Amino acid sequence: MFEALETSRKMMKYDTSDWSEASIRFEAQGKAPKSYGERVFRFGAAMTLSVLLPRRGWKLVKSTKNYAYLQPPEISKENIYSLKAKVPTKEQALEIARHCYAKEESWMGQLGEWPAWYTHKRRTIMNELVSSEDRRSITKKFAYELPPKSALHIGEWGVWELKVVKSDGDFEVYESGAVSRDEIPKIDDTQIIEGQELSYQLTKYERSSKARQQCIEHHGVKCKVCDLNFESLYGDIGRGFIHVHHIVPVSRQKDEYQIDPINDLIPVCPNCHSMLHRRDPPHSIEELRAILLNRF
Repeated sequence: MFEALETSRKMMKYDTSDWSEASIRFEAQGKAPKSYGERVFRFGAAMTLSVLLPRRGWKLVKSTKNYAYLQPPEISKENIYSLKAKVPTKEQALEIARHCYAKEESWMGQLGEWPAWYTHKRRTIMNELVSSEDRRSITKKFAYELPPKSALHIGEWGVWELKVVKSDGDFEVYESGAVSRDEIPKIDDTQIIEGQELSYQLTKYERSSKARQQCIEHHGVKCKVCDLNFESLYGDIGRGFIHVHHIVPVSRQKDEYQIDPINDLIPVCPNCHSMLHRRDPPHSIEELRAILLNRF
């Protein structure tokens, strides 16, 4: 099944012709600014959707690091759409991962229409965290190394992703996204356009930058959930580092809106930021802090 393509980047090429077509559902995360035109929406998984959707009749208006702004051929109810693409079964992904593991070479490239990469026996250092005596703050106790991890990633989180991971045991497969592998009509090859030139740029919104700065100036850079201060833990490289959480998610705003940096934004560390968004709507700061304190 496999053909190795030796390059200076150690990229690998695999035959994906036996992958089956599937229908994948994805959702718009909100409307684009009015200056982008009518019927333009914002989507995550920018690296993937900015390439796949224009081949299927969508208009790419702009692509940034985190978002793709696209105009669909037709507006869908509740902004839920679907695309048809070839994806591997879990067994096929396992076969690729085992072959990569045997080759012992990390690589980054593309499988079919999907971005893909493999990392071989990557080291991971974990910090053991414990609460202070008054249980109101978290402090670092010691660090330790986990067993080396090898992982194959196909796709991108936010539309469809398949991961095959191996640490000290056998390979395990994880899949995210709403994908249906039922029999569907084949895509007419004449509708797939390749070689289209796409320009990418990182967009920086001045208003958002000012709102973030005002939030930090008022609240500080300590996480409002676990009290972590990155400078205290990491030294100079952690100075000023913190995530800023929107108490009301931007995706829930219907259009452009005036933001209050002090009451609408709150500084949190990346771990707590992820945990806040483990449900929809997100947990409140108070709820997550109570969960964390109860754990200790």
